[in-house]
Amino acid sequence: MKRPPVVAVVGKPNAGKSTFFNRVVRRRRAITHATSGVTRDVVEELVFWNDVPFTLVDTGGYFFGARDAISRGVRDRVIAAAKSAAVIVFLCDVDTGPTDEDEALLRELRSERARMILVVNKVENDADRWSVHEFHRLGIETTFAVSALHGEGVGEVLDEIAARLPRRAAPRADAPLAIAVVGKPNVGKSSLVNALVGEERNIVSEIPGTTRDSVSIVVRRAGREFVLIDTAGVKRRARTERGLAAITSHRSLSSARRADVVLVVIDASAPISRQDVRVASEGHRARAGIVILANKWDLVEKDSKTEASLIRTIREAMQFLYYAPVLTVSALTNLRVDRILPLAARIEKARETKVSTSRLNKAIETITTQTPPGYYAGGAGKIYYATQTGVKPPTFTLFVNKAAYFPRSYIRYINNQLRNMFTFEGTAVTISLKSKER
Repeated sequence: MKRPPVVAVVGKPNAGKSTFFNRVVRRRRAITHATSGVTRDVVEELVFWNDVPFTLVDTGGYFFGARDAISRGVRDRVIAAAKSAAVIVFLCDVDTGPTDEDEALLRELRSERARMILVVNKVENDADRWSVHEFHRLGIETTFAVSALHGEGVGEVLDEIAARLPRRAAPRADAPLAIAVVGKPNVGKSSLVNALVGEERNIVSEIPGTTRDSVSIVVRRAGREFVLIDTAGVKRRARTERGLAAITSHRSLSSARRADVVLVVIDASAPISRQDVRVASEGHRARAGIVILANKWDLVEKDSKTEASLIRTIREAMQFLYYAPVLTVSALTNLRVDRILPLAARIEKARETKVSTSRLNKAIETITTQTPPGYYAGGAGKIYYATQTGVKPPTFTLFVNKAAYFPRSYIRYINNQLRNMFTFEGTAVTISLKSKER
């Protein structure tokens, strides 16, 4: 599937780019906060306007004269996003007027002016409308006055964008596989995403908390599309304040709940913490596919038993993820990184597994013959019939004489036996009981 043309929103920090982005995509996709410079990586979303599809990209704020590594990384990604865009929305703040940052960014993009639309944001009264005239000195021919917060003028901007883009039918394709990369801060999530993409798309730093938003990147491998969602590190609740840190942690956990497959990243060179377990549990509760990635394997002193010992430690700490494969990887050296996306694709296929009713009932008959239900809660359990009632994850319903006669241990036994008979790699299997009506 050919990617729709890119429309990049660029500008200085706190001009309202993320508010404009959210207004266009009609949901709170990008984080907005009073803190300047919250957005650091690019955030993408497919948009349709007047039947014209395009990929809207929210970029970080352009820091004029910034010298620290993170700010330089943000600046480089702003420039790269603008240069690759079919249309550039140059967004300014009417309250500040044209600033040195605005003019510095324009100088960086002087060869791209023909593709620019000037959008002056936060215009909410007559005085603001008069102030828009100050921005004509920036030399961008097409100018719009908007209030992204209230939606005023945004439609006219989208009309102009659609008019500049080729009008064609949106291509039809299977939905890409959504993969959320989650973990506590500084375990190497962004480095892993960059390694999977094959280029530095996300900012990587030794400073914990560099990534603040959930960043989506579409990649294509072996004819299959994947959406990689790099999430912010989830901090301990006790260390999460009500402000920005709480928002970023909430976004990360929400991404895990919505993904098809969750890559749980831990630091192989450090002990497993309670926070590692908490983050891993979110994907399990959402019944997503799960892969546990022990990153920074290059930092571990190894012998022939080290890997087996680590996997055993992970299994003990995360017993609820007994079904999840564990892969030792290194984003720095690309060790086994090439196995991750094929493994995620296999897990998604396992989540879609459908077992015919006849095969399922033969399997249940074999399982119960080997180990019949015992006497429990005042009676002996009996299974009359079984059927599959859902996928993603595979879900089975057993029609029984009385659900109370089946302890959880016996249901786990059936679950494990079904896993031995069918392929359910990396996915939970749900079994429910329905008592015979009397």
